[in-house]
Amino acid sequence: MPTLNPGFLRALKEALALYPTPFYAYDWGRIREQVERLRRAFPKARLFYALKANPRLGLLRRLRALGFGAEAVSLGEVQRAYRAGFSPEEVLWNGPVKTEEALWALKERPPWVVLDSEEDLLRVARLLPGARVLLRVNPDLPVATHPHLATGRGESQFGVLPEEVPGLVALARERGLRVLGLHLHLGSKLEDPGDFLAGYRVLEALFPRVGPMEVLDLGGGFGLGLDLEALREPVEALAGLYGAEVFLEPGRYLVAEAGVLVARVVGRKRTRRNYLLLEAGMTSLLRPALYGAVHPVLPLYEGGEEEVYDLAGPACEAGDVLARGVRLPRPKEGDALAVLEAGAYGSSMALTYLDTPRPLELLWTGEGWEVLRRREPLEALWAEEG
Repeated sequence: MPTLNPGFLRALKEALALYPTPFYAYDWGRIREQVERLRRAFPKARLFYALKANPRLGLLRRLRALGFGAEAVSLGEVQRAYRAGFSPEEVLWNGPVKTEEALWALKERPPWVVLDSEEDLLRVARLLPGARVLLRVNPDLPVATHPHLATGRGESQFGVLPEEVPGLVALARERGLRVLGLHLHLGSKLEDPGDFLAGYRVLEALFPRVGPMEVLDLGGGFGLGLDLEALREPVEALAGLYGAEVFLEPGRYLVAEAGVLVARVVGRKRTRRNYLLLEAGMTSLLRPALYGAVHPVLPLYEGGEEEVYDLAGPACEAGDVLARGVRLPRPKEGDALAVLEAGAYGSSMALTYLDTPRPLELLWTGEGWEVLRRREPLEALWAEEG
């Protein structure tokens, strides 16, 4: 079972007396450890943090201070990165949809743009003439992850197939765009180095048809158990072939293990299964309901005899279950649990469904707690409705 740094665990238990639950809490020390692992494995790469994993401004400012850029997938994320202090030269704008409205909004301060299709290319060339661009390659490869996370399959909506790449590189240059390189992202939660190596071979095969590039963006998707060292030499060899600088876009790898969702037990209930009813559920942490994500659970209380429980939230949805078959000491009402590996795609995907406020978010600096986002007040949920 994953563990928490002892100092962070002690601080979590103290936070229960200081802050209302449910709340997200993040261990900055754990994030720093992940940063160092990435830099040891890829010492020559330029790192861009994927905002979608966790976009809190307090985290973004700290990562920028460590030399990170920002990878964004919407106008809102680009503007958030700018608000956190990133310059246009430090921001990559990704994703299959870039509307005219969004392009106009960024006309004065355009970031790097990752082109995702021919229509995307033509729209960017018309509204952001001379923009710095990368072309996203869809390698048409299966990978070992959940289907919703496999972005490099030929059936997915992302990027252009390898046979289209040379023609679109030429078209982008004809339309006056500064084509600086290629982009590759295979999916998320990838644990098998072979998946990455297969993707790199697709780019290797493209080299005779597209020639040298200034940048190869090899995306992210690093699973928490992936052996990063197994990728170092292949990445450096591919960069050497193209004469390119390597960009990487870690997100979940940096913040998932650093974050927990803390929630209290409201009660116990037995139907055909044995349940703990929690004050937080799918509106706070959507991943289990969305794609069956499994999160370890740690009790923050001392209890009696152990039992096996399913952890259900308050929504009137059969899918509102944060974990199944978890062995825990028998709790009493008000005891708290920590749902682990919740630092990525937890708060960023939180919903206000059922008029549920999004939770408080805290950062443990090693010296004290910093509030990253206050708990959303109920009144904010209907403030725009008149």
